[in-house]
This record gives sequence, C-alpha cells and structure tokens, in this order.
Amino acid sequence: MKNFRNTIETELEKLDNRWQALPLKTQCRYVIILFAFYLTMGVGVLVKVCYDLGKEDRQMEISHIESPSISDGSSARKDSTIINYKKYRNGRERK
Repeated sequence: MKNFRNTIETELEKLDNRWQALPLKTQCRYVIILFAFYLTMGVGVLVKVCYDLGKEDRQMEISHIESPSISDGSSARKDSTIINYKKYRNGRERK
C-alpha cells in the first residue's frame, strides 16, 4: 500500500512540475477554457431542467435506469433479486 501511495505521489509531483513549467499565459488560458466548459455544462443542465418543467404536465419524469437484460424480454436472463413484487411504491400504484 505504501508503494502504491508513493507511486501516486511521485506522479502527482511530476504533473505539478509540468504545470509549473508552463508559461503563466498558457496556464491562464487552460483555466479559462476549463471554466468556460464547466459554465457551458451548467447552463446546459439548467436549460434542460427548465425545458422539462415547461412541458404541459409541469412534472419532470424521473424513472429508474433499466438493465438491458430485463428490457429485452427474455425470461432466461431474469434474476429473482431484480424482480420487485411490490404493487405500490410511495403510495402510488405502479404502472
């Protein structure tokens, strides 16, 4: 474990030295580009949320991610731990 930690520390030191070796103008450019990307992603998420809330029903559709092995309909791939026999969820009947 110590060897693994030392390896990570040396690699991080190498990356830090490479970053410090870059000219200040290049460092600023990289920071601005990454911040612009982060800002674009944030605005995109906000636009998507506003779009979903602006629909007619005014509710966001939140559902579970389904496994491809379940959604393809083959009974051979069904697992007993994945099947949920509950009829109601959060006081509402399941679809």
